Amino acid sequence: MGWASHKVELYRHGKIPNWLELRMLEHANPLHFVMAVFAIVGLVHGLWTHDWWLIIGSIVLSLMGHAYSWYWKP
Repeated sequence: MGWASHKVELYRHGKIPNWLELRMLEHANPLHFVMAVFAIVGLVHGLWTHDWWLIIGSIVLSLMGHAYSWYWKP
């Protein structure tokens, strides 16, 4: 049982998460994590090569990962 699973069980029993815990649980989603890694790599490469399409695509990919974790309900 990892940190995220332990925290989710506490929240089911009435504990209120703080802002930082909500952000950490949001990033604990495996698909969001993978999308964030690809977005960071794309952003760094886009900044290195001055490729604006890659920079914008990386930002959109990051936002898609956030939207997925916001609207996905287990």
